[in-house]
Amino acid sequence: MIKLLLRARRFNAALVGSDGIPFAALAKQEGVSPSYFTRLVRLCYLAPDVTQAILDGRQPRDLTAEKLLEHSRLPLGWHDQRIVLGFG
Repeated sequence: MIKLLLRARRFNAALVGSDGIPFAALAKQEGVSPSYFTRLVRLCYLAPDVTQAILDGRQPRDLTAEKLLEHSRLPLGWHDQRIVLGFG
């Protein structure tokens, strides 16, 4: 899961520094589909304590990288994220 979060940060940095490059082109540069690119970028907006728990290996046992990616429409509210991901 740490690798997933690191990749998400890299994708987000590419997006922020894209200088108007189309989203689909950024995904293509990374060798992924636009849908996957989007799902990963969204992981950059996890609640800070959720991110830290994952980095520390303290996430709920059933929260895997696959399950994290399945939640492609994570709520923006940090409280709601915690509930959906099993932290609350």
